Amino acid sequence: MTSSNISFARTHGLVAGSGFLLCLLAAMNLSGQPATPARTTAGQPPASGREPGTQGEKDWVDNRWSRTDVGPFLASNLDTPGANIAKGLSIKVGANAEASVAYDTAACAWRAGWTGGFLKFDAGRFGLIGAPKIGGTVSFAGGKDAGWQGVNARYSGLHLNGNRVVLKYTLDDVRVLESPWFEGSSEAPVFSRTFELSPSMKALTLALNSQSKNANAVEPTTRRPISNETILLRHGTNTLELALPGTTAEVEQRANGQVLIHFPASDAPRRIALAFTVTARGSTPALESWLRKPNLAALAQPGPARWLPELKTAGQRGLDTDIFAVDTITVPYANPWNALFFLAGVDFTPDGAAYVCTIHGDVWRVTGIDDKLSSLRWKRFATGLFQPLGLKVRDGEVFVLGRDQITRLHDRNGGGEVDFYESFCNLIQTSTGGHDYVTSLEKDDAGNFYYADPFGAHRVSRDGRTKEILGTGFRNPNGLGASPDGKVITAAPQQGTWTPSSQICAIQPGGYYGFGGPKITPERPLGYDLPLCWIPHGIDNSSGSQVWVPQEKWGPFAGQMLHLLWGRCGMMLVLRDAVDGMNQGAVVPLPVKLLSGPNRGSFNAKDGHLYIAGSTGWQTSAVKDGALQRVRLTAKPVRLPVAWHAHSNGLTLTFSQPLDRSAAEDAGSYAIRQWNYRYASAYGSKDWSVADPKKEGRDDVVVKSARLLPDGKSVFLETESLQPVMQMEIKYSLNAADGAALKNQLWLTLNRLDTAKR
Repeated sequence: MTSSNISFARTHGLVAGSGFLLCLLAAMNLSGQPATPARTTAGQPPASGREPGTQGEKDWVDNRWSRTDVGPFLASNLDTPGANIAKGLSIKVGANAEASVAYDTAACAWRAGWTGGFLKFDAGRFGLIGAPKIGGTVSFAGGKDAGWQGVNARYSGLHLNGNRVVLKYTLDDVRVLESPWFEGSSEAPVFSRTFELSPSMKALTLALNSQSKNANAVEPTTRRPISNETILLRHGTNTLELALPGTTAEVEQRANGQVLIHFPASDAPRRIALAFTVTARGSTPALESWLRKPNLAALAQPGPARWLPELKTAGQRGLDTDIFAVDTITVPYANPWNALFFLAGVDFTPDGAAYVCTIHGDVWRVTGIDDKLSSLRWKRFATGLFQPLGLKVRDGEVFVLGRDQITRLHDRNGGGEVDFYESFCNLIQTSTGGHDYVTSLEKDDAGNFYYADPFGAHRVSRDGRTKEILGTGFRNPNGLGASPDGKVITAAPQQGTWTPSSQICAIQPGGYYGFGGPKITPERPLGYDLPLCWIPHGIDNSSGSQVWVPQEKWGPFAGQMLHLLWGRCGMMLVLRDAVDGMNQGAVVPLPVKLLSGPNRGSFNAKDGHLYIAGSTGWQTSAVKDGALQRVRLTAKPVRLPVAWHAHSNGLTLTFSQPLDRSAAEDAGSYAIRQWNYRYASAYGSKDWSVADPKKEGRDDVVVKSARLLPDGKSVFLETESLQPVMQMEIKYSLNAADGAALKNQLWLTLNRLDTAKR
């Protein structure tokens, strides 16, 4: 036996994760550990480049978001006096943004108005886990019962024109435009609301506030018409001043303190404006003089661009020294608005422009992407979205996934910025939990969308009007994938309680994958459905999405699935095996090292390359806040496993290149270990012996023989009798037929074995 064919144990060194953790010298120092670059003024998180296991909460305290110009509005969870809003929309109002108002878009209801600062952002975990808080002094709070009464309210979106926001919604079949505004001062604040309503066959009732907790503090129920005068009403210990000049309506104050405005039916469109203030000292004379009746239909038309200038950067091409080259589409971390670039989604319009979303609420349009990347242009395209964690282009239109809705973005005048934020699908069940993200917008060729949230994995119909839940039991999934035909939907939960390690689940209809505790049935004896494959936590501490390689692209990877390693800033190839209808998978590390944790990936139809949008967060080895990078398959020969199959007496591995027979048939060229995890309420799991389930550790699996099969690319590893196992690790040190070294490892899960022996 030659020196290159000696046993695996002496040649491989048993280095865990070497396939992707040590793949690019540019990201490492001479000791073989991740290099920690010097802190720069923009684009680098506090824990830049450090290993995930060495990081703690103090490393993720970063208040840079407080310095960002987030735009004229922001969608978020929001606490207001008397109402905790899941789908909140805070809007700056006034000629100089002196005040702000908050709406609940789920109810199309005003919840609060305040003067002073806009919003305060939590510095913990980059502002991504704690909801924003009101940044000024509350002048008026509507409360949870405020809003239109006795109708089905459906939010349709918002128009943006300069510093005016016009909301669009329906009340049953009545179409409504509404725009809030502010006049006066912080000492005498006057808020106004202007409505344009289509004809209504029935009366409409608007509640300005909630029921009072202290009903004794208000007068008995009164109801009176209002026309041109100012109405003074008790509002707790204060006075509510209300004006609706030129409007036919009745104002009612109930004994519980609630104030309602009753608008009669109308067979014609109408424009209604109301102004109100709450004071402790009594009336402000001529309140109605503050009131304007702007033409909302005109304000709903596109306005001038506000996010100028377009920013320019120069990209950097990676070296073609391995099978993949990683190019960097340089991000403008330093920009006039202090916008942050925690990137979470990327896709392309037919003209080749890239659209990327950031977790802090922006969408950017990137042009100039060519082979050299020497003249890139970044245009801020949209702002104010609710933690968008996915973006897809369908039929040339940009769709963004937020925690509140899927938003379709419209640039109606071609000015390079969104002027209508359409609520394409508002069926998302938005949680107020800090860690309850909605992630991973994907689509199939039929135009259906997919996403994951704390309640499961979902399919949204092409028109956005219906959704169905596909599977449940996923812990904090930041990863989802959809095959082009929509037949294979995957999710990648994060290790934690009832989730012993990282995993990729191929979702079966009605499947339950364990998070939340066992649900035992005759068809589900373990209490959960089996995942496609488990992945050791040390190899994949936090997963991103799965991406399907297009057919006829990327040579031996065509039609295969890729798995993104968010925490480790890498990528894996997923190899699927099926035995008697039971799916199981293996993951193979790829020589790709990224600047940030990859959230989503998309292939660009114009050049055939993979583009990855990444971010930092917590427990990640990212060296940048976020990054947009291009992964190119080079002309270097691919020498990796591309298929496998499980037998009761061993495993077949198929490589992309013919193998050298002497190395392939040397049993010492392979090392196999296996272990199980414990499914329990504890956070994660240790490795447990298969032979002795009470013993911690991993079991060696003896390779009795290795046989090269007639195709010259496949090798059968004969072992002692195998059984289903949660985790198996295979390391190999081989030679290709052309003499090149093949040294790597893979991890797989055995759910079912082919009873036919090889």
